[in-house]
Amino acid sequence: MARNEHHAAELERFLALGVAAVPQLREFIIDGSPTGLTRIRTAEGEDWIIACVDVGTVPATHADALHRLFLQANNLWAGTHGNTLGLYGDNDAVVLSRSIRAAELSPHALEQILRALVADARRWLALLDRELSPALD
Repeated sequence: MARNEHHAAELERFLALGVAAVPQLREFIIDGSPTGLTRIRTAEGEDWIIACVDVGTVPATHADALHRLFLQANNLWAGTHGNTLGLYGDNDAVVLSRSIRAAELSPHALEQILRALVADARRWLALLDRELSPALD
């Protein structure tokens, strides 16, 4: 993952790239958090940007309860502010992601969306910490 901490100019360059020019996830540091960005083209020919932030890992001992919580939060995006919570990998790593039509974005708008995504990921991390702390005592 290519890493970048210079927001405005680099996000502008990222938006100018075509889908084929972004073959892998690119990493930007937004408010101190690694934030992944990539581009895809739908079957209908629309270009989309996918942004993602790692939230944490679900311990196996609490997987059922937390998976249920994530499903409830994802229902109509009620608990995720339009983002999506998901799991990846064998260790149930939690990721918060958002997809945005590329044509609708300016560098400033993308940066604001990414800052909000990072803030939401931090809220979810704090919630996970609160949910797990009684069980870890």
